[in-house]
Amino acid sequence: MKVAIIALTKNASKLANEIGQKLKGDVYVKEKYSTPEGYAIEGDFIDFVHKIFRKYQGLVFVMATGIVVRAIAGVVKDKFTDPAVVVVDEKGKFAISLLSGHVGGANRLALKVASIIGAQPVITTATDVEGVISLDVIAKDYGYQIENKEDLKKVSAAFVNGENIRFILDEDAEKIPLLKDYLKNRDDRHADAFVYITDKEIKKPLEKPYVILRPKNIVIGLGCKKGIAFEDLFLFVSETFKKLNLSLKSIKSIATIDIKKEEKGIQHLAKFLKVPLVFYTKEDLKKVEDKFPISDFVFHTVGVGSVARPSAYLASSGGKEIAYLKKNGMTLAIYKKEGLTWDGLKSWE
Repeated sequence: MKVAIIALTKNASKLANEIGQKLKGDVYVKEKYSTPEGYAIEGDFIDFVHKIFRKYQGLVFVMATGIVVRAIAGVVKDKFTDPAVVVVDEKGKFAISLLSGHVGGANRLALKVASIIGAQPVITTATDVEGVISLDVIAKDYGYQIENKEDLKKVSAAFVNGENIRFILDEDAEKIPLLKDYLKNRDDRHADAFVYITDKEIKKPLEKPYVILRPKNIVIGLGCKKGIAFEDLFLFVSETFKKLNLSLKSIKSIATIDIKKEEKGIQHLAKFLKVPLVFYTKEDLKKVEDKFPISDFVFHTVGVGSVARPSAYLASSGGKEIAYLKKNGMTLAIYKKEGLTWDGLKSWE
């Protein structure tokens, strides 16, 4: 996590430098208090904050809370895009999670700062105060994409109010330790809200608030003839996913051989699905091609006996094959990366 630590007075600047050293962040103070390793605050303070606000994932202000509130008021957008904001008093007694506590990580940043300077962390988010789970935190920790965000407040309120939450999960998600006490309810009829953690397509529960935490755990490997059209590729992929009842939103990446870098159809597909392209050399694919059937035609065309399967296998870190199909000069391999991906506190280490 890229963090900025900001202070205005002499004593606050000393504390800011201490925090900055431990967090390996950028320290901004008044020029007369700056060090060779730090940066000087220039011009109007509010203008300065506005300029750097989106450049960092976290901002730690060593000053009064009121100053910080006035400084960030004009650039705050929403909980899903705002950086973490933590406020520390000049004496280092308190580390306050002020903005973007869950998604942005301000709660954890406040805990980290507090541990560095021996301060009392101050966290006021309802789920933390009530001791219930936060879907924001789970999504952040495991790399899930939140869908139906408009119901997130309603579902979170149901947790805080002790209402009946129905979890419907893929097998991997059932292993998340925080969910253990919430998986006892199996009754859809009496549920007040629903939480799905799945790469499957779902039907909206009738008149109930719901949130989907979508894992990005599907990799597609592609092989295709030269000049393949985007429309053909997309139809092939989307129809296959529909038959498998998989969500296109769970695609993590598209993988293929590097000689396909200039294929406009593949580039367009990745852009449309908003996923990265991963390219492998012939040498990369040859290392694992013995795991798959070899095509003489593909070997004579590109110099390796298989493209889609080994590409998907490598991009999914040796995942499980869900499907392999051929159609009109296209080959498609769908692989699922198995197990949980845990990011947790890594960004603070």
